[in-house]
Amino acid sequence: MAKINLTQKKHVAIDIGTNKTKIHIEGLGMVFNQSTLMALDYKSKKVIALGDDAKKFVGKLSGTLQLKYPVRRGIITDLSVLKLFLKSILANYSNDIKDSVVTVACPTSLTQLERQSIVKAIKELGVYYVNTEDDVKLALIGAGADAYETTAFLCLDLGAGKSTAAIISSGETIQSRNSKVSGNSIDMDIAKFLKSKSQLMIGDITAEQIKNSIASLIKAKTPLKTTAYGYDLTTGMPKDFELSDEDISKIILSGFGNLTTLITNVLEGAPSEIAGDVIRNGLYVTGGVAKISGVKAFFEDFFEIPVILSKNCATATIDGAVAHKTRTFQKIELENDKYGSTFMFKSA
Repeated sequence: MAKINLTQKKHVAIDIGTNKTKIHIEGLGMVFNQSTLMALDYKSKKVIALGDDAKKFVGKLSGTLQLKYPVRRGIITDLSVLKLFLKSILANYSNDIKDSVVTVACPTSLTQLERQSIVKAIKELGVYYVNTEDDVKLALIGAGADAYETTAFLCLDLGAGKSTAAIISSGETIQSRNSKVSGNSIDMDIAKFLKSKSQLMIGDITAEQIKNSIASLIKAKTPLKTTAYGYDLTTGMPKDFELSDEDISKIILSGFGNLTTLITNVLEGAPSEIAGDVIRNGLYVTGGVAKISGVKAFFEDFFEIPVILSKNCATATIDGAVAHKTRTFQKIELENDKYGSTFMFKSA
């Protein structure tokens, strides 16, 4: 049988996150980096808006028009919606992705059956091969570590919908655990705190802005302050108010305290032989929540091991998926040698 020429095939990297979906096409770069959200006419199944355009409709749709979230808390909730979401995004790039090789970042909690469903949905878009990889492993690669070395790496990926702690060695996830503590959960806790303490009601977007502006795990020399807007529940009127990092410090510290428990549980469940590797290699931290001030110092003080804070924390997973091209192509070649060029590639 004729050997397939992989050099002629483009590589596509996909990271479907709770808040953001990122798609990178070889030769074009990042073609999509927007909200994982779709405005849909429920009756006609017509897509009204995608990504950040759909986010503008939050709280403003009624009747047959609905907002659809393909992913909630790091879990794919509706595969048919996800399929339509991806198909709508990639429709403008049909010629570029045709017969391409795709690497998809998947949560470690996804079963093999669920991964096969994602592979099937993406293959219907006309691609040649779909390879699914653990998102935390790709984040580790994106942070600069070689996940295929025989040494073990400890990685904490702080996402919007979930946080994942994992030990990875020789390209495999040896041990992993997930936590609901995430960017979104911190936003919700900030909103609940203001409602109970100050009788102020704010939306998700405002809570996120507060977190991004003043959240900190260390005490700053000069207090961080921000102005936000909400509704005064006592009067029902709009109100602007000022907050400092001290106002929400307990919320941030509580959330990260739970993450130390998550990491400890992962270490306790791992083989004892990897302890030395973890001490030498340290803790890699990725994900958008890692931008919170003081993350590195917080974990170094607690675990007393080196902490490597990814410089590209918000894009580490998609960067790792892009860098995984060589490994994905090698996998295809191995399968082709084993099964022949007529083998129908379904999953990895």
